Amino acid sequence: MLVLFICAAVLFSACAASTADDRAANVAVDLSILSGTVVYSQVYNILVDPDSCIGKIIRMAGFYSAYHDTQRDVVYHSCVIPDATACCAQGFEFVWAGEHLWPEDYPEEGADILVTGRLESYLEDGSLFLRLADSDMILTDGDAAE
Repeated sequence: MLVLFICAAVLFSACAASTADDRAANVAVDLSILSGTVVYSQVYNILVDPDSCIGKIIRMAGFYSAYHDTQRDVVYHSCVIPDATACCAQGFEFVWAGEHLWPEDYPEEGADILVTGRLESYLEDGSLFLRLADSDMILTDGDAAE
C-alpha cells in the first residue's frame, strides 16, 4: 500500500511539473533566438495575421513592463522587444500561470525576462487583443539562452 501511495505521489507531482516542461518542449515560434530586426518582423507578422499562430506556443526574450489601468483596476503585464536600433518596440501581453501578486511577485520594470506561453486572442471593450496565456516567466541577465 505504501509503494502504491509513493508511486501515485510521484506520478501526480511529475504531471504538475510537466506543464512548464511541455510548453518549453512544444515551442512553435522561438523569438528568443532571433536578432532584433528579425524579431520585430516576426512579431509584426503575428500581429497582422494572428490566426496563423493562435494556440501555438511562443517564446520571447525582452524586458518586463506593466501597465496599471486604474479605472478598471487591472494590471497588464508584457514582454517588450525593442528593434535593432531601439527606436521602436513590440511585444505581447502575457498572463503568468499560477497565483502571483503584483507588484510583489513580478520583476522590476525593465528587467530582462524570458516568457513562454500560448498565443490567444480576447475581446475587451469591443477590441481584439493578443496575449501569451498560461505563461512561464523567468528573469534573465539579457541572455535568452538561459
